[in-house]
Amino acid sequence: MKSILSISLGLMILLSGCLSEKAAINRHYTIEWTDDRKEAEAPDTSLIGGLCEIDQVEISPLYEKTQIVNRSDSHEVTYYRYHQWAIRPSVAVMEVIRTYLEGAGLFENVSARFSRAIPDYRFTTTIRQLEVIENKNQFLAHLNLEFRIINNADGSTLLEHRADRTESLDKKELNLFASAVSHMLVSELRTFEVMIRNQMGDFIPEIP
Repeated sequence: MKSILSISLGLMILLSGCLSEKAAINRHYTIEWTDDRKEAEAPDTSLIGGLCEIDQVEISPLYEKTQIVNRSDSHEVTYYRYHQWAIRPSVAVMEVIRTYLEGAGLFENVSARFSRAIPDYRFTTTIRQLEVIENKNQFLAHLNLEFRIINNADGSTLLEHRADRTESLDKKELNLFASAVSHMLVSELRTFEVMIRNQMGDFIPEIP
């Protein structure tokens, strides 16, 4: 009888542990932006003739995971176990860029990668760092990226923009981190949009 009770108690403890772990598992976060052009910095709606294709986002393998990266020292990183991206960062960032470019009206046409039409331009993105920086009792969001517009005919770079940004968070909450990353990404897209509009003469085909 004692043996049965011991086994039953052991199973209950094991089940309780499993249920507790399941309850703690996986909060998911998104990098996203609602296309609200009311906040756009450049109201000019001039079009660049031709098709711009958005290339797949290039991102360091360290960050191209569903796990969110925490950097607590110059060469020390850890991954959150129960806090993850809802989808891989490269996919989420590419979707934000597509939404932004479609709403900006910069190009006559915008497409995702592998469309049947041959593009006139390619929009490339490189992300070198995407992480939480833990500094004493404070969290900071860190985003290091580069945008480029490539002339597809000869592979030359028409325009590029680099940004290495950190933003402090009011609390140690990863939802605030995801929000800050989204904000910084869109902010740099707006900066790049203004640069493009200021240098439209560099683009071929000619603007009508």
